[in-house]
Formats: sequence, structure tokens, C-alpha cells
Amino acid sequence: MSEGGEAGLDWLVAGASAAHSRTLRAEWVRQVLHWIRRGSAGSARAGTVRPEARLRFLLGVFDRHPEQKLAAARVLRAVLAEQDGVGLLCDVGLPRAHAFVHELVRRISDKFLPAPPAADDLASLFTVAFPAEHDAAWVAALPQSTVDEVAALIHHGLDAGDPPPFERIRRDAEDALVVLASQAQAIGMSSRVRQRFATERALDSPFAGLVGSIREWIDAPAEAAERAGARAAAASSIARCRSALASVMGHLENYGVNTDLVYQLERARLALARMARLIDLSATEAGRPLAVAAFIARLARANASQSSVRVLFAQNGYLLARRAVESAHRTGEHYLTRDAAEYRAMLRSAAIGGAVMGIAVIVKLAAVGKGLPPFLDGLVASLNYATCFVAIHLLHGTVATKQPAMTAAAMAFHLDSAHQRGRLRGFLDDAASLIRSQIAAIAGNLVLVAPAAIAIQLVILGLGGGHLPDRAHAQHYVDALSIAGPTPLFAAYTGVLLWLSAVIGGWFENWAIYRGLPGAIAHQPMLARHFGAQRAQAITGVVTRNVSALGANVSLGFLLGMTPEIARFFGIPLEVRHVTLSTGQLALASFTLGWHAVGTGAFWLAVAGVAVNGVLNLVVSFGLALAMAVRAAGLGVPSRRRLRRALAARVVAAPRDFLLPPRSVS
Repeated sequence: MSEGGEAGLDWLVAGASAAHSRTLRAEWVRQVLHWIRRGSAGSARAGTVRPEARLRFLLGVFDRHPEQKLAAARVLRAVLAEQDGVGLLCDVGLPRAHAFVHELVRRISDKFLPAPPAADDLASLFTVAFPAEHDAAWVAALPQSTVDEVAALIHHGLDAGDPPPFERIRRDAEDALVVLASQAQAIGMSSRVRQRFATERALDSPFAGLVGSIREWIDAPAEAAERAGARAAAASSIARCRSALASVMGHLENYGVNTDLVYQLERARLALARMARLIDLSATEAGRPLAVAAFIARLARANASQSSVRVLFAQNGYLLARRAVESAHRTGEHYLTRDAAEYRAMLRSAAIGGAVMGIAVIVKLAAVGKGLPPFLDGLVASLNYATCFVAIHLLHGTVATKQPAMTAAAMAFHLDSAHQRGRLRGFLDDAASLIRSQIAAIAGNLVLVAPAAIAIQLVILGLGGGHLPDRAHAQHYVDALSIAGPTPLFAAYTGVLLWLSAVIGGWFENWAIYRGLPGAIAHQPMLARHFGAQRAQAITGVVTRNVSALGANVSLGFLLGMTPEIARFFGIPLEVRHVTLSTGQLALASFTLGWHAVGTGAFWLAVAGVAVNGVLNLVVSFGLALAMAVRAAGLGVPSRRRLRRALAARVVAAPRDFLLPPRSVS
């Protein structure tokens, strides 16, 4: 023990006095707890004694100083009797705001703004004493002997006429139960939650009697049998409410997710869990000090998580992530080529996409960069890309490198049970299928994008028009695509946009289903009057099947067209580099410069840049989508590591699977 530590301990032992003011007594408890946790994992001092050892040492010091032990016991009892515990039991470790956005703003602001003055209650004292998650670990690890010694210290010197030390907090626990039950009942009885129950009447909801069952338990006579019955009824009411929340979550998974509603459901779930623990704690007789220590550890862990923005998104974005993954899975499943016939079909589909992308390249060169304001330039480019992507989708074409964000979700479908050999093999088969599908898609796109663009250029020249681009800009396009420049960075950024468009597509489908858009279309009187009820239903089916893909395609068009202009507004020279668009631009620039340009070093550096575009577009979009999918599937770090090892082994053992379709079995 360092001298500074001994001096601090001497001051603490001598400073205990029940004659001090209420504020000074609470401050003494704070200082004691701070001294104990000074050896925790968050301490800046290396080699300090762990909190458990410090606590045992402090108890030993009090045993050697009976007068100070009695003073410390009286201070502890006074603090427990004076400080309000309702906030500790129903606020600490639980979401505090009434909406997701408000909670997000609160957590972010708490990280940068100074904390308000500490309130004079147990919640403030607890937050100062146990501010970090590692505090929960050492509290939970305390042996029963140490916990019993702490309880004995609190009861030390208690006179026969003195009130029980925990009488105030027992009453506060009852008040907290009523507050928590009221909050959970308000959420459970709200229309957004009730309409997802199977019950027909509001009063049939399990939440309708939640507060009443808690009050009955609180007001139950002291007789053991009656109190036990009331406690069982309250616990049963809580269990029914928790089951109802689980059914609502299942409804959201099937019929669309709303982030704010998920946040409210999470508030209710955590409130019910806290109520169940408080009721269990009140019924504990044998080993109660150890049960209290375990409860304090849970509070400390929950309190730390309530300051984390990452935890907030993890708790409330899980269902939305699953919805996005499931949506992408349905869209991306048909992009996987599992045999030679599907491989050839992918080549044909990609050729259609390449031809349409050739048109997009021509339109972009003709319309963008002609003196329009930057915003209009971005808008024209966005509409051009979005129109072409939607046309490709409606023509059943394929755009290279746009599939990985979709197919990653289809692959992750096998990861829910990745520990099973069959599921892992399915994931590896899909990985091989994705790579060879990408090779087919890129080949199909590139085979036609340049000829289609040059064919349209020849038509324009035949009609008396000029080259697109003109000679002044052609060399600039060749140099801009060079692998020696920022092309790899721009290609990786484009991969992020490809992934983000798939997420937006999943979100858009979720929004459409949650808002009941297909049903609204099906029941439109004008639609039924003009097309008939049967055709209106058919139109609804078309919308439902294509809403995700349309959202992804339109959003990708605007991401590619507008984000560079927005970046330039802030002085960031950002550009997009999509392999198919870049190939069309390079072909047109070379056509303008003349075929002698093919023999220059600048041209081959641009070719290398286009190749890198394809690789980075694919790797970045696929990597981000797969990371999101495996997290939505609930895979931990060991499972992800096992998947990487299995994938590497498959590449080494069967590289042909990643290049060509399986050979036909005769």
C-alpha cells in the first residue's frame, strides 16, 4: 500500500461521524467507495491493489478501531435512511428518454457536456460509486464472507429501538415497483402495441392488470401464505406481459420494424425485468446480502450500458438489421449461380446491364459538366443513374458489383446455425458461387458496355454531333482512372455506396410493409375501378416483390450522383469509381483520342485502375454487407474466425469453384 493510499485511508477512517451534516455523510460514503474502486480495471495507477482486497483491508481496519467502526456503521445507516432510493431502483440502468432520438441525443451530449450537480439521492451516489462496467465484475466476484462482513458492519451497534437499516429502501422498492409497472403498462396499453396483440379488447391485454397486481402484492397482509400468493400473482402478471412483448417483437419481424416502437418495447422489457428482480429480491431470506451484491452488480453493468451509443443502436437496431438482411436475402438469392445454366444466364443478364450502362455513360458525358450549377449537375447524374438501374432491374439485367451487398445476406442465411457442418458447407458453397457470379457479371457488363457506348457515339457522329467526351476532356478521363492516382480510394468509397444502397432498399421495404403500403394500394378505389379488383391485387404483388430492389436502385443512383457534389461543396474532391461506368468512360475517351492511345502507358495504367475498381467495389460492398449479416445472425467472434479459416481452406483446396461453375455430372 502506497503512502498516499495509507494517508487517504487514515482520513477516511477518522472522518466517519454521524454528527456531520447529511451532505457530509453522503460525501464520506462517496469517498470510501472511490477509495475502494481505485484499484479497479479503470484505474490509471498500475499495480494498485484490487477493489476486493481494499474492501477486506478496510473492514479489517474498522475491526481494529471499534469506535470508528461504530461511527462508520451509523453513517451508513443514516445515509440509507436519508437518501431517496426510488430513482436508483427505477431509473439507473434503464432508458430515461421517451423516444429513441431523445435517448440518442442524451447519450451523445452526456459524453461532451459536463455532468450536472449531483442530486442528494442514492441514484447519484451509485452513479459516482460505480461509473464503469468493470465495477460490476469486482462486485459480482465478492465472496459471501466479505459480503456478510459488509452487512454486519451496517448492522453493527444497532440498538433494539432503532429502525431496521434497510426499511427506507424497502419502501422505496415498493414505490419503484409501482412506477415501473405504470411505465410498462402505459407502453403496453398504447395503440401501437395493442394492435399487435391477439386480444380483441384492451382490457384483455396482460398489461391492463399489471399495476393492480403489484399494488395487491404491496398491500397484502403480512401472513406468509397470503403474501406468497400475492407475490406469485404479481410474478405471473409480469411473465404474461413479457410474453406479450415477445409476441409483439415477432410481429414486427414479420410485418415491418419501427425504430421508435422497438425502443419503447425495449423500455418496457427492461422495466419488467427490473420488476421481476425486485420481487425476487424481496422474497429472498437466506443469503440475502449476496443476492443484494448480485443485484448491485447488475445495476452497475446496466448503468454503464445506458451511457453507450453503441449499445443503444445494438439494442434497438437489431430487428431493423434483421429486416434489412432478410430483404436483401430475398433479392440476392437469385444472383447466386450454382450450375452452368445459371452461370450462362448470369452472363446474358449482365450483358443486358452492360448495354444499358453504355447508354448511362453517354447521357452522363452529354449532360453533366456543361456549365450547370453543381446541384443540378448532381441531380441530372442521379436521375440518369437511377433511371438506368431501374430499367436494368425491369429488364431482368444485372449490374456488376451491385449484387455482393445482396448476396452477402443470402449467404448469411446459412449462418444462423453455422456450427452445423451442413450449414457451414452451404455458406462456403455460396461464397464460391458469389465470386464466380461476380466474374460472370463483370464479364457480361464489360463485353457490352464499351460496344454499346461506342455504337451510340457513332450514331451521334453520323448525325453531325461531336465526340463524347471531346479531346480536351478525353485525356483527363484516362488520367483520372489511373491506378497511380486516387482511383483505389474512390473505388472503395463506391463500394460503401453499393452496400449502403442495399441497406436503404431493405429499410424502404420495411417502411412500406410497416406502413401497410401494399394493402393501401390494393384497396385504392381508383385502382380497382380502372383495373378491376383482381388486377389491383396483381399490382400489389408486383409492388411487394420489387419495392426493395426499386428502393436500392433509386438510392444507388442518387448516392452515385449527389454525394460527390455534396463533398465538393465542403471542399472534398470526391468521385465515384464504378467498374462498369469506368470501363465505358475509358472506351469513349480512347475512341476520341484515337486507337493509338491504346499503346500509351497512361491507357494501361487506366486499365489497371479499372481492374482495381472491380476488385474494391466487390470486396468493400460484400465485406460490409456480410459483417452486418453475421451480426444480425448473432454470430460471435469465435464463429466468425472459424468461418474465415474455413473459407481460406476452401480457396486453397478448390480454387476452380471460385472461377467457373461446377462441371456437369454425366
